[in-house]
Amino acid sequence: MIQGKKISIVIPVYNVGDQIIGLIEKIPSFVDQIYVVDDKCPMNTGKKCEKLNHNNNKIKVLYNEKNLGVGGAVKFGYQESVKNNCELIVKIDGDNQMNPNEIKKLVDRLLTGYDYVKGNRFLNKTEIINYPPVRFYGNIFLSFLSKLSTGYWNIFDSVNGFTCIKAKIVNKINLNEVDNGYFFETDLLFNLNLIKCRVADVPVTIKYFKDRKQNMSILKETIRFFYKNISRIKRRIIYQYFSNNFTIGSFFGITSFFLFLFSIFFGGYNWIKYGIILKLLAPTGIVILSFTSLIISILFLGVFLFIDSQNDPNNFND
Repeated sequence: MIQGKKISIVIPVYNVGDQIIGLIEKIPSFVDQIYVVDDKCPMNTGKKCEKLNHNNNKIKVLYNEKNLGVGGAVKFGYQESVKNNCELIVKIDGDNQMNPNEIKKLVDRLLTGYDYVKGNRFLNKTEIINYPPVRFYGNIFLSFLSKLSTGYWNIFDSVNGFTCIKAKIVNKINLNEVDNGYFFETDLLFNLNLIKCRVADVPVTIKYFKDRKQNMSILKETIRFFYKNISRIKRRIIYQYFSNNFTIGSFFGITSFFLFLFSIFFGGYNWIKYGIILKLLAPTGIVILSFTSLIISILFLGVFLFIDSQNDPNNFND
């Protein structure tokens, strides 16, 4: 416990094997319960952990009947933690890349008034050893998209899986609507925004191993992340600016959208008509109107994004 709070840790495992043993041995003593969630692991990681039960009665191994994905495994651990009255729930990967000694950093930050705290491997760092360049640049791109989809503009490294959440917040979220796969962390942020939770980044160290096989297909998941982020952007904007309210942000957003459509279709139609069919220069008025509507659309989009950044739940105190 820390400050009288019962703490659990959830460790989803798939193709982890003996690596889990070293991780569990480094988990701090203030953690009250350890939930290892075997996501139909072909290496029988859960069985290996059961052997540790004799020396550590904090460990409880949970088994998914079929492979649900890392998100599905974490949700199982969340539900078990809530059921057993744990108040703070830490999630850490089982591959020994994350440092259990940094759990206290996340917990301490959570207890300063936040609802959810996540690791950020890029804070205070200039280089991450052995970090694949394709993942580095992909993370930058996806982290920007996640700012749009989640509404947390001051949060980066959204896919980081080293996290801590209050159990009372888990109870407010419909976990069935949160993604079961690698998109889990980003989708959780999306759902946290809907109930206006405060979220913080904490600098953490991640150790990468050159020769270790990755469970995740980077190209496949990048494509999935892109489309899922686009879907959440649409859902969040509709919910936040049009379903329940109509604000100045709604005005700039919808005006930008329709001006953009007008400039594309009106300008495109006249480009085809005059440039391709008639082989003539389009009238000056048509060109000016198309170009002006496009510029105003971009300016209004900038205003909308600024307003949206001001609506970040972290900008408001309880």
